[in-house]
Amino acid sequence: MEIQSHIAEGIANGQPESVILSRLGDPRKLAKAYRSEHMGGLKNVKSFKDVLNIIGFYCTTGLLSVMVIPVLATLAYGFGFCTILTILAGILRTFGASWINMSIGPGMEVPTQYSMIFALVLGAIIGGIAWFSWVGLKKYLAFLSERYSRSLPGSQSAGY
Repeated sequence: MEIQSHIAEGIANGQPESVILSRLGDPRKLAKAYRSEHMGGLKNVKSFKDVLNIIGFYCTTGLLSVMVIPVLATLAYGFGFCTILTILAGILRTFGASWINMSIGPGMEVPTQYSMIFALVLGAIIGGIAWFSWVGLKKYLAFLSERYSRSLPGSQSAGY
């Protein structure tokens, strides 16, 4: 907010925005300075509640993440790769690659002329699993980030 008001004040006084921004300096250094100022303003002594929040975070979401993230990532990328291979196999079998077998079950071979349709339907199912796994992974990572921010000492909403 301080930087916004500085820029707004400079523009109101007729200064070009580029000049104002150049006077602020390197954005990385400015961000480090503000972060250091913010961290310095936090209380150094952690309360018992802060310690419990950090322990709670690592015992729940921290440990759970060791299992959830690899599983969802493997499902998302593995099934996504299988979707591509399934559709590619349907295309190749349709155009004469007889070495590719497609069957619905034991003794129920898919006719060659239906290979593409079968591959697209199967690819859509497999791709759906990949997509839902990817969405689940993104939501879990956002949830994890939010919980981590709340567990930091001095955060506004550290209580659950």
